Amino acid sequence: MAVNASTPFDLDKEELESMEQIIESFQESYNTESELVEGGIIEARVIDKDERDLFLDVGQKQDGRCALSEFGDNPPSPGETIAVVVVKGQDDGMVRLSHKEADRRIAWQNIKEAMEADASLSGVVEKVLTHGYIVDHGGVSLFMPLSHSDLKTRRTKLSAGKKIDFKILELKDRHRSAVISHRRVVEERNDEQWNELVAKHNEGDIVEGVITKKVSFGLFVDICGIEGLLHQTDISWKKFNPFKNRFKLEEKVLVKILAMDRENNRLSLGLKQLTEDPWEWALRELQPGDVVKGAVTSVTDYGAFVELRDGLDGLIHVSELTWSRRPKHPKNYVEQGATIEAQLLAIDRDKNRISLGLKQLQSDPWDQMGLSIKAGQTREGKITSITKFGAFVEVVDDIEGLIHFKDYSWDEHPDKNMLKKGDTVQFKILEISKNERRVSCGIKQLQPSPLESLQKKYKKGDVLDGKISRIAPFGLFVDIGEGFEGLVHISRVTLRQDEKLEDTYKVGDAVKTVLQNIDPENRKIVLSIKAYQQKQDQALMDQYIKKDDSPSTSSLGAFFNKDKL
Repeated sequence: MAVNASTPFDLDKEELESMEQIIESFQESYNTESELVEGGIIEARVIDKDERDLFLDVGQKQDGRCALSEFGDNPPSPGETIAVVVVKGQDDGMVRLSHKEADRRIAWQNIKEAMEADASLSGVVEKVLTHGYIVDHGGVSLFMPLSHSDLKTRRTKLSAGKKIDFKILELKDRHRSAVISHRRVVEERNDEQWNELVAKHNEGDIVEGVITKKVSFGLFVDICGIEGLLHQTDISWKKFNPFKNRFKLEEKVLVKILAMDRENNRLSLGLKQLTEDPWEWALRELQPGDVVKGAVTSVTDYGAFVELRDGLDGLIHVSELTWSRRPKHPKNYVEQGATIEAQLLAIDRDKNRISLGLKQLQSDPWDQMGLSIKAGQTREGKITSITKFGAFVEVVDDIEGLIHFKDYSWDEHPDKNMLKKGDTVQFKILEISKNERRVSCGIKQLQPSPLESLQKKYKKGDVLDGKISRIAPFGLFVDIGEGFEGLVHISRVTLRQDEKLEDTYKVGDAVKTVLQNIDPENRKIVLSIKAYQQKQDQALMDQYIKKDDSPSTSSLGAFFNKDKL
């Protein structure tokens, strides 16, 4: 339908004078808040989020963060892939990203393509101005003069928040904006063709059409002379599925009519709707515990994604790939492109998540622990990693044991650098905890402890020579040689009631003691000076009695023997 216009865009003099001013004032504010940055758009996969930021994997072993506020009330879930733009380089080890910026760039590209193809787009009225409207399309603000809002009287106002279709009249590259017209869409409506379409078809019908245009956001398909949009999101159930090379211009295609909006000359079409929603299939056919098969579509640091059907991916989290408590990178267990089997762990339709497990199809090595591996055994294994508190050693496949650095050697302060990653060492199994899935190992236990050797050398009651090394309020520490130190508790020292240890003994004094006990487990040697003195007194008494065997009223022997008569 032809349009009679006094200007190229049918604007009156007042609109022409104010249009540039409106765009400049609005865009000046817009660009101050978020200037389009240079650099390409990249795809990033959501890893996690906190109360402020969304964390994403941007590839090349780099992570980035994007403000959660950019997503409103519907932020993406972990595992989803979104488009972002790098706003800033490394900041606290992470790249600063912007999803809104990516949306604006994509929207701007759509706008330029729509103008070249003379195709219509949709947007939301953002602001109502005196001489027109600011319309938002994907984060890009566009100006629509009041005279291009509708065919009706210009006093008819559109309200903020109303969704409208429009065509591009003029690009404003300097401002990343454009002049648009809703009226042009309405004018181009072909009543005769719409009458034919409405007479033949209803929403939900499957019809044949011809592809007339290909743009980045979808395909335009001719149905009964009406150009309908097959949006990229309605082509496949897959979230990211390149489509341009799949279709050719003038190619016939079967589509489903999703919506018929005659007033706005808008015909929405769908291709994926010809097949069942994979989530409906999943909820009907799958149950937790089922073994499913699929192709590995991607492998990340936190797990692997497996495609069960077009548009239906499940995640095998790194913790579900192996029974090991210290799993390796997922690429060590699965390969991208490979077809694998996994066990279905959970289906969450609300969050569109499917959790899978690989280790569940393998025997748990911990079930065998205690049968072939027992505490006290000596084994050989490779050191897999070094930590600040010890070293992990491979006990069997997928099970590692910890050698605490205190169990490296019997030294009081073992060398923490004694073991290196990759070393093959002999060790002893000290303890197995199946409930906690933990194995404690030791190297020093392969040899008797110094105190165990001392136990073999001395027995309880032996007299040991030593020197006082320290004096404490509770007793004397005595160096008995060979690097050993024993304690003579104050209760095992003969003192008068008013006498103190430091009055009788000095550091360096030579003393004789009697061995009371050696406790290797607690690294204690108990000595007694009082026992030595008692031993001496008994020896003197025994010697005196032995010399005087005959009865005598004047001898000490007689005194002790009189009770025997």
